[in-house]
Amino acid sequence: MAEQKKRVLFICPAFFGYEISIKNALIENGYEVDFFDERTSNNSFAKAIFRVKKSLLNRVINSYYDNILEKIKLTKYDYFLLIKGEVVPERFISEFKRNNPGAKLIYYTYDSFNNNNSNSVYILKHFDTCYSFDFEDVKNNPSLKLKHLFYTNEYISRPDIADRKYFISFVGSLHSARYTIIRNLFSKLEHTFTFFYMPAKWFFLLEKLLKKDYRRIKWAEVSFNKLSGRQVADIFKSSKSVVDIQRFGQTGLTMRTFEVLAAGAILITTNPYVKHADFYNADRIIILDDVSLPISADEVKTKIKAAGMNNFDEAQLKKYFINNWVKEFFE
Repeated sequence: MAEQKKRVLFICPAFFGYEISIKNALIENGYEVDFFDERTSNNSFAKAIFRVKKSLLNRVINSYYDNILEKIKLTKYDYFLLIKGEVVPERFISEFKRNNPGAKLIYYTYDSFNNNNSNSVYILKHFDTCYSFDFEDVKNNPSLKLKHLFYTNEYISRPDIADRKYFISFVGSLHSARYTIIRNLFSKLEHTFTFFYMPAKWFFLLEKLLKKDYRRIKWAEVSFNKLSGRQVADIFKSSKSVVDIQRFGQTGLTMRTFEVLAAGAILITTNPYVKHADFYNADRIIILDDVSLPISADEVKTKIKAAGMNNFDEAQLKKYFINNWVKEFFE
């Protein structure tokens, strides 16, 4: 008789399709998974309200989670995996625990608490194990364990960069000083690729009105449509090096960190905390120390050309492949 599969309630906000990748990785590891989006809506306006003034949407949120409770009331779960936790009401968690007294509750966030609302911190007391990708949040909160992010299958590539199309590339959302940093650096280099994403035209217009640095950004330089994971992977696998710039106030290593390295490219990052990672290797990872100062394109170019691709142990990354990455939650 086949052993009955363990069942997971998985709640996570939509974030560039990674939530589906996590769900699929859980299934491939032998779990039955019921997935629900943490947010009631994923349009840019609703996301802003959830972060800044969630209470304005409490009635909608409570109705949404009451509906989830109704859908799962006859199902018994072994695990509840919650990612981010900005929206989920405390009473939903309490009700889940009452209905599933033997279940293990697991929390993870891919964002710093500086970028989350207070709900993320308040609900931690309900969880058996809590993980964060942010070094400083883990340092300041004894209930958290450090857990880096991951990469998915489409990014895996041989680390041969000799004939790659782009010398340097950047793909990411437009925020903070990213545009200025990238434009100042890339304007002095050849064979570059850039892609700046904004979630909505109204939001970009607002940023242009409120932020002086954004006024010189042309509409044609920004896309309001996301690239697919496959498209991003193809760009990284066609790049000798990729620049990654984390959000202000965030010390965790971004998803790009792992995707770039898995794609066999050189990582150029503004995050000095990467030195503390078990896979850090100065031959494959270039750290931009102070982005508030003009970046020397010649210095970056020299470092890229001097990178030693053969000194990086690709096996060190395997624990961050998503199918391996999810296993730690259930150990």
